Amino acid sequence: MKQASSTDYKKTANNGNGLPGRLSSLKLAITLLFFITALCLVGTVFPQRDGYVSYGHGLVSWISSLLSPYGIFHSIWFMGAGLLLCINLILCMWKRAHLKRRSLLMLLLHGSILLVIAGYGLGFMSLDGFMEIPEGSTVSRVMLKNGSSQDLGFSVRCDRFAADYYPNGMPKEYISDLSFIRDGQVASRAQVKVNHPASFSGINFYQESFNQSPASAIITVSDGQKKMVLKASEGDILPLPSGDTRVRVVKIWSNLMHAGPAVKLLIEGPSGGRYLWVFRDIDAIKSRVPDLFERMPQFDPSGFRPYTFSCEQTGTSYTTGIGVKHDPGTPLVGAGGLLFLISLLLVFLLPRTSPGVQSSSSGGNPSPALVERSASDTVHKKAQATGCDS
Repeated sequence: MKQASSTDYKKTANNGNGLPGRLSSLKLAITLLFFITALCLVGTVFPQRDGYVSYGHGLVSWISSLLSPYGIFHSIWFMGAGLLLCINLILCMWKRAHLKRRSLLMLLLHGSILLVIAGYGLGFMSLDGFMEIPEGSTVSRVMLKNGSSQDLGFSVRCDRFAADYYPNGMPKEYISDLSFIRDGQVASRAQVKVNHPASFSGINFYQESFNQSPASAIITVSDGQKKMVLKASEGDILPLPSGDTRVRVVKIWSNLMHAGPAVKLLIEGPSGGRYLWVFRDIDAIKSRVPDLFERMPQFDPSGFRPYTFSCEQTGTSYTTGIGVKHDPGTPLVGAGGLLFLISLLLVFLLPRTSPGVQSSSSGGNPSPALVERSASDTVHKKAQATGCDS
């Protein structure tokens, strides 16, 4: 039998010294994993920003962006290490491209890691923003965290908003009824609660906040002979019989200084302009402060003769705050994680193949030592079976 020369073994040993061999080495994989782990630790300790803000220009800005610990997961170090790990795994999979059972499991194991890394890469195309939708209004653009906006390709309408409060006034629960409109038609409807998001066109919508503000007020104006009941919003002009005087609604409160609903009016006439605060519960306020009008004439609803103003009630409007998120890499990360777990369990649970003729590292030919030992073992077993072994 021809023995392998020392030159053949040297060639076999040197096969991993080339660039493909080094890129597919286990040493590189372990080094990259430790490096990525260290970067993740840095990213955990330092608060990460969505966009890096540098304090310089040109080379100074470039160096500061490389060394900044506040954008690790978007840095060239993190992405470069991930790319090298992908190359390492692909080359390892190519070297293990045999249809043996354990080789196939290792391929699945490496492939699952690639899926997770690919899912992370797709996360750079994710959508993370915020929408403020007044009740009854329609919005189609999302405000992103970097200050820009993005069109969704469809519109979202808040049909109804409802809020429930604790006895101390803190919000207990708030709900938004949303309609998703595409090409002028309602494509879907959903109810969004806190921790109960809705999904449309692959995008998730979360209830995050709301704003409450007075939308309108019922104001009565009397000149002693005629009484007018008007519904007005902030900025509206109240029509008065006198053509040389106009009244503008400046502000509406649902509870001004804990004294109930009120409106602020700007009365402009030939003698100039003046402000007037009109409270719904002015009689109750005056009973507690009898000299209120003498001390604060701007609170007297009849302070502008011959008119007397009163605020009957105020209406409240709501603006719902909806978080908008979409990460196209989430399915890949989930599939990769599940495949990794299954492959890892199968690798440890399935029995190993019985020792036999193994391929050498230099190619598909068995090494001479293994061939000789396998043949000797076979002859020895046959001799034992026939009783000829001495």
